[in-house]
Amino acid sequence: MSENKRILGQSSDPREAALESLFSNYDSDSITVIDLPSKGKFYKDFKGVEIEALTYLDEQNILASKDSNIDIVARLLEKSTKGVPVDELLSMDKVFLLMKVRELSYGDSYEFKVTCPKCTTDVTTDLILSKHLNKTDIPDDLEEPRTIKLPKLGVDAEVRFPRSREEIFLKDTESIYRNIYKFVVSLNGTQDPIFISKALKRLHIMDMKKLITEVVNSDYGVDPRFIFECPECSFTETLSIPLDANFFSVS
Repeated sequence: MSENKRILGQSSDPREAALESLFSNYDSDSITVIDLPSKGKFYKDFKGVEIEALTYLDEQNILASKDSNIDIVARLLEKSTKGVPVDELLSMDKVFLLMKVRELSYGDSYEFKVTCPKCTTDVTTDLILSKHLNKTDIPDDLEEPRTIKLPKLGVDAEVRFPRSREEIFLKDTESIYRNIYKFVVSLNGTQDPIFISKALKRLHIMDMKKLITEVVNSDYGVDPRFIFECPECSFTETLSIPLDANFFSVS
């Protein structure tokens, strides 16, 4: 047995040993986040989300994936977070964690270029994320599923928040109308999804709008919008920070 250990030791790459020695005292940046917008209420055995800063290799992989069909954001969160499966994250928490990953990796300042929609001037914009992106938490008494009253039909509907894996069902208006039934847990006490799907197609538009507003709820989480003012033509507009590969690169 000792001879086997000696032989294995001799065959190991000395570079790996040197790398281990070099980083032996390296304390990688990491934090544990418990103050999610959802307060972690809807995750089983929630004890917080541990976030690790991106490495140089992580950034290069992100840049290399810019033109592919890979979900860069999901892959980044899978690499950088532990505690809640990425597929199970509520949208409000997902965006908040993305902001935290960037802040931990690159700092609180985010500099990027915006092309003025009016005069097409490229304007360099610098935001302090912690100051510009206010976080709104859910109320303590909010539960899931939550009950709402449909104004025209006059009955109760139970709805739930979408998870990250379900965002594909809500990518545009057509998708939302086609898939909104997936997020209605019960309608007038009935939980049959086929019944719910057929019933929703007959709803008054006011009732449908009510359901969509409750499911695709943007009242909670962080607000990625900022006020853009062009220094050349004074055009002012509220814009949103694009949460794509460029957001996770210093380049």
